[in-house]
Amino acid sequence: AYLNVDIAALGNFTFRSSASPAMFQSVFDAAKKVPDPAVTPAGSSYSSLYDSWVAKLPKDEGDPNTTPKVNQLGSGSDYTPFFQHLGISSVDMRFICDPAVLDYYALYHSSYETFDLVKNFIDPEFKVHQAVGRVVAEMALDLADSLVLPIDPTIYATAIQAIAESFRTKHGPQFDAHSISLEYLDSAVGNFTTAAKRLKDRKMNAVDKKNPLAVRAVNDQLMQLERSFIDPLGLPGRAQYRHVIYAPDPHNAYVAQAFPGLDDAIFDIDNAANQTARWEEVKKQLAVITYTVQSAATAIEEGGL
Repeated sequence: AYLNVDIAALGNFTFRSSASPAMFQSVFDAAKKVPDPAVTPAGSSYSSLYDSWVAKLPKDEGDPNTTPKVNQLGSGSDYTPFFQHLGISSVDMRFICDPAVLDYYALYHSSYETFDLVKNFIDPEFKVHQAVGRVVAEMALDLADSLVLPIDPTIYATAIQAIAESFRTKHGPQFDAHSISLEYLDSAVGNFTTAAKRLKDRKMNAVDKKNPLAVRAVNDQLMQLERSFIDPLGLPGRAQYRHVIYAPDPHNAYVAQAFPGLDDAIFDIDNAANQTARWEEVKKQLAVITYTVQSAATAIEEGGL
């Protein structure tokens, strides 16, 4: 795994993470072990960083059982070659400003972004920096010392299901108009979901933890899960990005793009001069995603690697 901290204290409102779904469980567990930094005179009303995070940035507003919102990884930082090119599960973390007040603090990348700014306004006692550092340390310790890696493959399956459903909602009528079926993609996603549940069950219940070879087999599948989504050929016109599920958006590299090959192929397609060629590219990219997800499902079945 690659743990990335670009700017520890972009603000002092709450912790935020962007990550591969393979890293969600690890960063959640780490955040539960770190006290919420008291950056106001009144102190913190949350017992842990996780509690503050889920209260301020919930994935599902109003759901008492929700987890914190975790963003997708785009680019613009050092995790890019590890995640987008090599398929190494990555996570980025920081504290941010209150998004309801300020989306990004105004002095970012300016000559006013100084130690005095941090000391006097953002993190006077450097408790925010300490909290982020402790999350990194807890994650590193957990990933290094756990007998079985703290990766929940079903979280990845849920993420891929959501992406597929989003494409169906957004582009379904266009696909239908050109007789493009999502049947095989649905089948691959279903197979991956089933395989992910089986791998989680082996990890939690079936693996013989006294047998180093059995433990190694499960850990290899968990570790190689991310690499299963790497296409050696890369994305068309962007060969440095090889991850089939996530890539930086070509129009804003800081933002993530899901199913990037397919998304690129269908972008502004109605204005394409050669409609036939563009729709053939859509079919090709849909096939690449389907093949990759199905291959990942096979790789994480018992005996798959």
